[in-house]
Amino acid sequence: MKNCNWGIAGTFVCIATVIGTQVLANSACDANDSLTIISATDDGLFDDIYGPHNVIDGVTDPTSRWSNESLGAPKSVLLDLGAEQTLKGLSIAWYKGNERATRFNVEASVDGDTFTTIVGDRQSGGQTLDLEDYAIDPVKARYVRINGNGNTSNDWNSITEVVATGCGVAVEKPDQPVITEKLGSGLFGLDPAKTPGENFDLTGWYVTTPADDDGDGKADSVYENELAAGWTDPRFFYTDPATGGMVFRVTPAGAKTSKNTSYTRTELRGMLRKGDYTIETRVEGGYPNKNNWVFSSAPLSARAASAGVDGKLTATLAVNQVTRQGADGQVGRVVIGQIHAKNDEPIRLYYRKLPKNKYGSIYYAHDPEVGKETWVEVIGGRGNRIPNPDDGFALDEVFTYEIEVKGEADGDQIIPMLHLKIIRDDGTEIVAKPFDMRDSGFSVEDEFMFFKAGAYTGNNTSPEPETDFDRVIFYALDHSHDPAPEDGPALEMVAAVDPISTEPARPGVVFEDDFADGSRASGSESDSNWWTTSSSSAIEIATGSLGLVSGGSGRGIRTTFSPQALSEGQTLKATFDFNTPDTIGTDRDSAFRIGLFDTLGRPELEGDLSASSKQPNPLYDGLPGYMIDFDIGLSDPAAANINVRKHKQDTQGRLLGTTKGYQGLGSGGAPYQFEPKTSYTGELAVRKTSDGIEISGVLSKNGEVVSEFSHLDEGSDVNSFGMLAFHVNSKTFGSSKTKDTPDNGLDFTRVKVEVLH
Repeated sequence: MKNCNWGIAGTFVCIATVIGTQVLANSACDANDSLTIISATDDGLFDDIYGPHNVIDGVTDPTSRWSNESLGAPKSVLLDLGAEQTLKGLSIAWYKGNERATRFNVEASVDGDTFTTIVGDRQSGGQTLDLEDYAIDPVKARYVRINGNGNTSNDWNSITEVVATGCGVAVEKPDQPVITEKLGSGLFGLDPAKTPGENFDLTGWYVTTPADDDGDGKADSVYENELAAGWTDPRFFYTDPATGGMVFRVTPAGAKTSKNTSYTRTELRGMLRKGDYTIETRVEGGYPNKNNWVFSSAPLSARAASAGVDGKLTATLAVNQVTRQGADGQVGRVVIGQIHAKNDEPIRLYYRKLPKNKYGSIYYAHDPEVGKETWVEVIGGRGNRIPNPDDGFALDEVFTYEIEVKGEADGDQIIPMLHLKIIRDDGTEIVAKPFDMRDSGFSVEDEFMFFKAGAYTGNNTSPEPETDFDRVIFYALDHSHDPAPEDGPALEMVAAVDPISTEPARPGVVFEDDFADGSRASGSESDSNWWTTSSSSAIEIATGSLGLVSGGSGRGIRTTFSPQALSEGQTLKATFDFNTPDTIGTDRDSAFRIGLFDTLGRPELEGDLSASSKQPNPLYDGLPGYMIDFDIGLSDPAAANINVRKHKQDTQGRLLGTTKGYQGLGSGGAPYQFEPKTSYTGELAVRKTSDGIEISGVLSKNGEVVSEFSHLDEGSDVNSFGMLAFHVNSKTFGSSKTKDTPDNGLDFTRVKVEVLH
């Protein structure tokens, strides 16, 4: 049996009666009376005192209303009926309902997760302050959601009272209303009075800034627990007082991750350990651990060892300022999001606005572990003189990006796919074509990933580096991953040293060759053997000098030595004294190259091995190492700098004869210009640090430094070196490419390699 009576708070209810042990459910519901609404809530971004609980207080006075501004997206008030009821009607009294019409729709749900539209998109009548009735086909519902999208006068959504009608079970109205916590007064509910760690969940991040407050010559970092507890820096990382957003400010003049590293940053690094400092940031050798994530295409051993599989980074932000001065190829560009791997980046997402353009472009670089870097333009272009991109983003314009890696099945193979979506504040989506990363070299056991977000400048050439800056404000930031497998085979971790040299390098001289014996062979313990890397005519020997014959062609020479596996804090330095010929070429960019490489135990490298663009030699492929190069005779001497490059897993078949197989890491140093018939000393050094490998280049004349530059290859696990090589491009030093003729190249008078501690 059932009894239907007026219940609490004027609600008409039908209650099932118990016959023995059986409860008879209400099978008919003919009444259409007022239903109890136990709470009304919203996203906490309501205006001032006009919270959502006001719509169910029985008062239609304008001072008792709900008001929430759309700001480009609908705003909702959620009503809880306290139990599943049969909903038949809804009445809404609109604030200023006699002056304007409000755009809205209504949805209903039984479980609060899945909603069905019960009143489609429409407008209120705009004629009355009283309740307006909206008929509904009877529907089972516990939750009712009213979605407003502004009115005919502005973007506000304001309701003074809501009444739901129907029938169902008895529900008691709470003595005290449920009050929605009001979020901050800034954008997206952020509080301008709170620190970034209070407005955002930063337990899974650490931050690096251009500060060097501890004086160690490197950019400072603040780790998860301190950051989440409220750390700020008013110079580089703080809360925007107007919007409550998280500000990342970076100047080219700041400290870098190492002294003279190419570019500065104020940037977060994802830390899946979330403050558990017993878990290392990264594992020696570049293997996944519980602080980092991997692709779903990685081996099961890597997935099980990681903290997550695949991943999605979502950020809402606005770029407020970009650099306006400096080299054409650098001005106005800033990296706003990344996936960083062990050595390279599956994606570096750039915003770039040229000084004369109204809008900025968005593009990204895919820097693989294997193969060449690829650039993908998404909005506008990345060129130095592109016209204004009409579909681009202005400074201060809010937008959202989503960077995601998802594995897609292709038969028995999982293909790692890179996805990028840009969302404007009006909801418009720009979706980049998915990028296939199956051949990028990341789906292996000794790779791992982490997200980065912030402001990583792409300009180190501004003439006013203290005041020319990039600033990016984030309003939302989140990253997520699929869970890692609970179990899998153990990682087959291999020591990150050369297999033929298991002992750490010992401080001291490795070799010092002054060519006094007039031979390119090793004549004593201090000598070294010298081999050709290009043409067999590249070497010319005389007592006291070793000639690199390169006047009219590009040629190279090299020497091998006992592999040096560096320990942390050790430096391998090559010093070379040389004399320039009578003739110096003009406009020879990056034309003098010096490199240190791991030989990977290849015995064939201890001999002459020619290579050219037409006849590449695969023995030069994939040798881990670095090179520096010098510019020769540039028409603008001020543009001459020292470049640092990293040898990649390329298939060029040439060692230093091309830069195509290298990743450019950075460039800098004081301007210089080579003079004819002059003696110089050069240095190439690699130092192993706790953060990676620092590569340094120095050029000196008469005992005084002319130019110097260094760069930290952050996270690098290259630490064994057994070969030094030199290369000079054609028409750079000298006018002849023939041996035993004047003016045919460089003459080295001393080459020294040593280990420093």
